[in-house]
Amino acid sequence: MELRIAWRNIWRNKKRTMITVTSVMLAVILAVFVRSLQEGSYAKMIENAAGQFTGYVQIHQKEYWDDQSLDNGMEVNDSLLGVIKSIPQIKGVNMRLESFALASNEKNTKGVLVMGINTVSEDSMLNLSSKMITGHYLNPNDNSILLGSKLANFLNISTGDTLVMLGQGHWGQSAIGAYPVKGIVKMPSAEIDRQIVFMPLKLAQSFYSFPNGITSIVVKFNDATLTKSITTKLNNKLKNSDYRAIPWQKMTPELVQEIQSDRSGGIFMIAVLYMIIAFGVFGTTLMMTEERKKEFAVLVAIGTQKTRLMLISLYENILINGLAILMGVLISVPLVYYYSAHPLRMTGDAAASMENLGIEPIMPTTLSADIFINQIIVILIIVGIATLYPLISLGKMNLIKSLRR
Repeated sequence: MELRIAWRNIWRNKKRTMITVTSVMLAVILAVFVRSLQEGSYAKMIENAAGQFTGYVQIHQKEYWDDQSLDNGMEVNDSLLGVIKSIPQIKGVNMRLESFALASNEKNTKGVLVMGINTVSEDSMLNLSSKMITGHYLNPNDNSILLGSKLANFLNISTGDTLVMLGQGHWGQSAIGAYPVKGIVKMPSAEIDRQIVFMPLKLAQSFYSFPNGITSIVVKFNDATLTKSITTKLNNKLKNSDYRAIPWQKMTPELVQEIQSDRSGGIFMIAVLYMIIAFGVFGTTLMMTEERKKEFAVLVAIGTQKTRLMLISLYENILINGLAILMGVLISVPLVYYYSAHPLRMTGDAAASMENLGIEPIMPTTLSADIFINQIIVILIIVGIATLYPLISLGKMNLIKSLRR
């Protein structure tokens, strides 16, 4: 009975009810979209900067990350690979040999990052073949190399030319080689594009006199949220060995700082939005209560219990705000889905700044259920606090004063 009365009451003043429903509905849509856009952008940043280059987790010799030299490289055995692949979420591994060298073409010289790769498995991760500007992608047995486009411009070198490289081999001996440039690739990160040289893994091992040697194993899995658990599992399995797993957060601390800084601003902005929502909801609740005090007083005077009126008032708030939240979610789901499939694209200085960090200048939304649940919970808390006012007001109502209104 109380629920039916509450439903009829909220439609006695249709304008007031529609204003309340619309304000809360828009608040839900805006809160969900803003948070979804923020978290979707962070996920894209992580995917571009970590998932598609360093990988979410790498395995090295224990000393390697603090002293990244070939002396701290390793030779992979079946036992180590078996330990890695024993974790169900891991889809595979990429083995790399990374070091530095001095590259020269005619009068142009520059320090470069040389990355020996398994050309087949790395292409599935880095999509290098799709980033080719000129030339052709590498084959596993090639004696040629790929260059980043900015590095190629600096060295004034093009496809078919020969690049001379000088470095230090595994045991401290000189590493010298001249290699034809098979192709030029444009990397998303401007910093990497300025210094990267890709070689087939066997060729890099020969150049650095490190047969069967590598410096890192990139662990492949698709979900960045699994990084912590997979790193923990790997380190537990490797605790009695000479190897350790390192997450992307440690490998790319500048990205972590960028996300933390941006998230702080986002949290402040959403907090301001919640304050506006809270004042709007409380203002509507206050208006609904004050204008009906005489009505409540008359009902109490003819014998209606205050507790029953309080229950009806509670149901009214639940129905109005529940309807608003439901409509907000139903509208925000397709909106978020659309911008997940068709992300907002940045332009100008903002786009250039993102590209310098190796991040594609787009802002997609995320379809994570946590975004919807968290915003609904926060708004329900706001509504719940606002609902306390009519309940307290009815409990303390002075019958004589209210009848004289």
